[in-house]
Amino acid sequence: MGDSEKVDEAAASSDADDDFNTQICGLSKNDIISKGTAYFREAIKLGEEAYDVFYEEQGWSGSCLVFMQHLSSRYFNRAIFLLTVKKDHKFSDEAHKLGFRDLSISKCMDVEVADQCLEVGFSVDKSELFDLMLNRIKGVLSLLAMEYEDEWGIEDQIDDALRELKIALKNESSAFFSEFSPAGRMQQLDAEMTTFFRIKNIPEKAAKIGIRMLVEDEYILQDAKLVAVKALVGYIDSSEEERFSSETREAMISFKKSIELYIGEAVMDRHSSTRKIKEMRKDSLSKSSNLMKASMVDSRRSIAVSVQQTSRGDFTMEAF
Repeated sequence: MGDSEKVDEAAASSDADDDFNTQICGLSKNDIISKGTAYFREAIKLGEEAYDVFYEEQGWSGSCLVFMQHLSSRYFNRAIFLLTVKKDHKFSDEAHKLGFRDLSISKCMDVEVADQCLEVGFSVDKSELFDLMLNRIKGVLSLLAMEYEDEWGIEDQIDDALRELKIALKNESSAFFSEFSPAGRMQQLDAEMTTFFRIKNIPEKAAKIGIRMLVEDEYILQDAKLVAVKALVGYIDSSEEERFSSETREAMISFKKSIELYIGEAVMDRHSSTRKIKEMRKDSLSKSSNLMKASMVDSRRSIAVSVQQTSRGDFTMEAF
């Protein structure tokens, strides 16, 4: 039985371990692995079949290349998924192998799409390309945070994204900045560079990038602000000298928590209509923040963190 078949078989099995059946957003770990594996398998299968039809009918057309990029992202998404759940997977070794195989396939497909676009003269949307670069960087950084080896070449990827941004900055009125200003685009990349240095345990470099965003930019993206503040907290904690008072550290931690809560609630305002969250928000607004119960604050913060994890950007969402 091959690695892929073992991974699929494990997805259909159950595990009696109490920890394995812990509920996460209403799903057990077994549910998550089972459903996730099935979804990714079917998405890739359908994608491969449709791509073959596209290529047979159109060759290296623009539509075919766009679809190939979507297929590459499906492989990338499954790689991130399998390597994230590996330790809870029945066949962890096979999940590890398949995850890195998918990662390699995605990387090769990304390169082939770029090469073919140049060869056939297909115009690439630079804004979408930059977003894809950020997605890949976020995904690989999530793997590095789980102590996987860097088989993607994250530093080269960051350099490539920085080069694309510098080229775009020569014309600040271009469509590249239609959704985010030049400062916003820089903050997006700075946030990933900050995360990279934190993972590499270089807190001073992470803090320098973070403080630049907080001090120099008039406006700052909330996600980037949170990354910057986390970097400053990490730098304060790592400092061997007693240059920072306990009050300074507590103030930074409090600021970080308030940003986490704000981001989570902002996302919930856009996407959630569940009664539980509505009642929680209504109850919290009826009290002053000083009188709010600690348990409610902790509950809201927990939800906020969960929401952040579902929208952190290490998966690529397809738009048709």
